[in-house]
Amino acid sequence: MPNSTDEHGPGQRGVEQYFAVDSSNRPQEYNSLRSATIVYLQKYVQSSGKKLYAILVFAAISVPAGLFFGFTAPWIWNNISYFLPIIFAYVLLLCVISLYRSAGSDPGVLPRNIHIETSESEKKDPGSSNVAPLSVTVNCRQYDEDRPVYLPINYCTVCRIWRPARAIHCRECDSCIDFMDHHCVWLNNCIGVRNYRYFFCLILSLSFLGYLMTSLCFLHVFILKRQKSSTTIAAIRLAPVSFALAVYGIVGSIYPTALSLYHIFLMSRGENTIEFLRSQRVTKLERRRPYDTRNIQRNILYVLCAPKRISYTRSPGIVEAREC
Repeated sequence: MPNSTDEHGPGQRGVEQYFAVDSSNRPQEYNSLRSATIVYLQKYVQSSGKKLYAILVFAAISVPAGLFFGFTAPWIWNNISYFLPIIFAYVLLLCVISLYRSAGSDPGVLPRNIHIETSESEKKDPGSSNVAPLSVTVNCRQYDEDRPVYLPINYCTVCRIWRPARAIHCRECDSCIDFMDHHCVWLNNCIGVRNYRYFFCLILSLSFLGYLMTSLCFLHVFILKRQKSSTTIAAIRLAPVSFALAVYGIVGSIYPTALSLYHIFLMSRGENTIEFLRSQRVTKLERRRPYDTRNIQRNILYVLCAPKRISYTRSPGIVEAREC
């Protein structure tokens, strides 16, 4: 096994470091996660490429929010209620935290098998399938003999692991992701078992943020119209930023609202995006939903409230020597 003693700083591509302890009780450093992941701030932020579209998403949220707090919020604070800007600030904070957690956290990367010796043919062709069978089929509903559901357990020839039933190898991240829903180009990260709830919170809070900004900005314009006893055009001229933010909130909330409803639909069926798209390729009689508990609330709670999985990319991986 090749050893590596180089320290990898923030922003370096490729590998997370794990440690092992040899017979002399000295830690040995070796590479276990070879992927396209870039790590920042000592493993607290990670991304799967150089195109940081998440910064554009953050700008699309922060710039209108800054204009709102600069022009609309002070007027609402002094003339209507101080409670409304506080609610807006809370939803904005929830949105920014969810953006950071979904775009910069580990989605559920599964470590590669580094204990298989690489042959010369596999070095030339890393995707060769001569290591193990590509898949096996198991019955995941043995208690229901009338409706058996068979699931393929696939072998990843790149990571060289038998991945879990709902894990997929992402080409962008170059890693197997547990419960991979999709690879989000806007967040530049996969949406998997460890950050799906943050992603759902992000799109839901974005929708509420757009509605709230639209309502408060239109309220600003309409109250100005009533106070000045003027026309709507004259009120818009008095508060042009509020009117522009109201229109921006309407347009900007369409996509996250549709995405939120879509993911609520998927969770209620016990599916994710990849499973739903694959089911559309077959006839309705051949479609199966093995993870559907036949209870909508239970399906949603299973996804959003399940215990959080451990992160293999952020574990220090220090194995302490002890007597058996």
